[in-house]
Amino acid sequence: MRVYEHLEINIHQHPFYKSINEKLIEECKNFTFTRNIKNFDGSSTNVKALQTFNDIESPTLSLINNWILSIFQGKYGFNFSIPVKWISHYNKGDYTIRHEHVPAAFAFNYFIKTPPGSSPLIFSTSGKKIKAEEGKLVIFHGNVEHHVPKNRCDGRIIMAGNIYPIFD
Repeated sequence: MRVYEHLEINIHQHPFYKSINEKLIEECKNFTFTRNIKNFDGSSTNVKALQTFNDIESPTLSLINNWILSIFQGKYGFNFSIPVKWISHYNKGDYTIRHEHVPAAFAFNYFIKTPPGSSPLIFSTSGKKIKAEEGKLVIFHGNVEHHVPKNRCDGRIIMAGNIYPIFD
């Protein structure tokens, strides 16, 4: 077993997720979703579903960003940033292959819409399953492998991203 699987996993629930998620779903209508996005290094994305590219912005995404960063405030003695984030829209049969987010210090998954049949987030080595629930934020170390099994419904929507320390 990889030692990384014993690293802390932080789970938080957004206190106003219903209104936040409604706004995010509406703002998603302005984003371009595509399949088989190429990463910056030319490799194919691990997400085998519709997704946005990494440069999305909106007022509600900024609120979620700030909430995530507030969780880290003062925790490690320096500040963090979220320079890379995306939204993935899973329909029936869509999935994400096993991967990690190195060199990011942390990665996150925020559940926006989770109809019945939405796949969980699974930490690959330990098999730990995180149930897909709207408003749930899962933060984990960037070197922890994870995946999403084939989705059993249409309309599972998540926001994911990478968190990096800022060294002044």
